[in-house]
Amino acid sequence: MQKDKDIEVVNLMIQLYCRKKHKQKQGLCNECAQLADYARVRREKCPFGDQKTFCSNCKIHCYKPSMREQISQVMRFSGPRIMFYHPIVAIKHILETFKFKRKAKKDENKSKQVDKKGD
Repeated sequence: MQKDKDIEVVNLMIQLYCRKKHKQKQGLCNECAQLADYARVRREKCPFGDQKTFCSNCKIHCYKPSMREQISQVMRFSGPRIMFYHPIVAIKHILETFKFKRKAKKDENKSKQVDKKGD
């Protein structure tokens, strides 16, 4: 379920990027279609499954360097603009980011407490 949502969000961002940067009126150009396919395959093969966070917060970088650079460009461009085209998706993404950061901070504090008890 989460995989499908992640793939949908990435596709929306790539479509926005392609429409604005490559002036594609419908569908995706070849370069963006390849990136979307690559992102989908990488997400489907992710070892974290539905427990996965956003790739930017992930410990494992599974994209090839060239594809990582391409997807970073897409995210930098589409991220701020997605709110105007898909506001619900953007709000959900923001909430998920806050949720992840809060959980990461709790986990960090717990590990510090365990370390102090062990000393």
